[in-house]
Amino acid sequence: MAMKFIAPMAFVAMQLIIMAAAEDQSAQIMLDSDIEQYLRSNRSLRKVEHSRHDAINIFNVEKYGAVGDGKHDCTEAFSTAWQAACKKPSAMLLVPGNKKFVVNNLFFNGPCQPHFTFKVDGIIAAYQNPASWKNNRIWLQFAKLTGFTLMGKGVIDGQGKQWWAGQCKWVNGREICNDRDRPTAIKFDFSTGLIIQGLKLMNSPEFHLVFGNCEGVKIIGISITAPRDSPNTDGIDIFASKNFHLQKNTIGTGDDCVAIGTGSSNIVIEDLICGPGHGISIGSLGRENSRAEVSYVHVNGAKFIDTQNGLRIKTWQGGSGMASHIIYENVEMINSENPILINQFYCTSASACQNQRSAVQIQDVTYKNIRGTSATAAAIQLKCSDSMPCKNINLSDISLKLTSGKIASCLNDNANGYFSGHVIPACKNLSPSAKRKESKSHKHPKTVMVENMGAYDKGNRTRILLGSRPPNCTNKCHGCSPCKAKLVIVHRIMPQEYYPQRWMCSCHGKIYHP
Repeated sequence: MAMKFIAPMAFVAMQLIIMAAAEDQSAQIMLDSDIEQYLRSNRSLRKVEHSRHDAINIFNVEKYGAVGDGKHDCTEAFSTAWQAACKKPSAMLLVPGNKKFVVNNLFFNGPCQPHFTFKVDGIIAAYQNPASWKNNRIWLQFAKLTGFTLMGKGVIDGQGKQWWAGQCKWVNGREICNDRDRPTAIKFDFSTGLIIQGLKLMNSPEFHLVFGNCEGVKIIGISITAPRDSPNTDGIDIFASKNFHLQKNTIGTGDDCVAIGTGSSNIVIEDLICGPGHGISIGSLGRENSRAEVSYVHVNGAKFIDTQNGLRIKTWQGGSGMASHIIYENVEMINSENPILINQFYCTSASACQNQRSAVQIQDVTYKNIRGTSATAAAIQLKCSDSMPCKNINLSDISLKLTSGKIASCLNDNANGYFSGHVIPACKNLSPSAKRKESKSHKHPKTVMVENMGAYDKGNRTRILLGSRPPNCTNKCHGCSPCKAKLVIVHRIMPQEYYPQRWMCSCHGKIYHP
């Protein structure tokens, strides 16, 4: 009887043990699930917290009074939003999409906190009527910025149509345009570590995007457009600056797609589409007997469509200095009027410019794998100075014919150098290949400007001759001493020449004309 009672009790106890174990296992499973859910929730919380942190640092111009209806003046709102964003690290100044904001002249001044982004997804437009502008120098000016990004999928429209009217006239067979009464759209001064990406710039009254005294700049995937007949509407202008990388940009304007002015070095241009326009220009250099230097420019991958020029170097008679260590390679020309052009007799004056004894030296220039069609008979023009011939001009694998299919020609005046591979059209006065000398001249050493002496190789201090000498400053500083020669970058209100450099006399920070 007892045994019969114990057996069922043992069975019940066993069932209770099994149920308890199952409950413990279920509890453990539930606990593991809760922990995982907590961890997932915690990760989500961290994401939310991060997004909230980002939202705190987004400065939407609308919250500062900007009205994106294309009518209201938003100048003050943009200025106030900039000042607020500039003070916060990792800030984003946002121009929202699908809206149009009209602004007058603005000065976006730094320094600002690190990692500052100006994101333009909508449209920023200038006033159409020139009389409504505050000044005619610069529309949107940025200065003294470090680690700054200007980006977005929006448009910056200079509304330049009324500015262009009546600006050009023909004098003695030359088209003369008034450059001093029209503003640049966007200008960066004294800034480092810049990124310009993704935007569309259009219809600037004059130059679209200009850099002066900047270093370490990347310009990626932007487009710049203006009508073919819009005067002096350069796409990107670089002067007195170094270490630039332009990649996958599309530019079509009434003037140079890219212009590189004096004092610039280490400029890389890749995968550029240019047209209409005047091509890629180095210069003009040496205007009004000024001294100029451009070095280490590398164009790798470009397409020129119906342009007035392709690859151009232009200098004035009477200047001094040097343009050197320049490489153009992997370029396609489609109906370009002057595919390859060196012009040491550049002149835009109403009267003819006289030849002079001095000139900017052009040397160590390589053209490699340049192909396509020319709209003019002379597909290659090397018009170099009698007193300062071009040195070490290298042509390699060139194939240029006329758009009509006929044979093009090469004009070579005073250019010395080499050719290799098939060069069509052939150029006289060039010697067969000199690969050893070509590779030696393109080692791309870093250069540094040294006061009173010019440019030097930073490693071995080998002087790069500049073709000019410092003046004798004795008794030239009006009694101040010591009076020493100094290389001065001359700033003009609206420079036709990009910050020309001249030898002057200096004493205790004051500059005197020698």
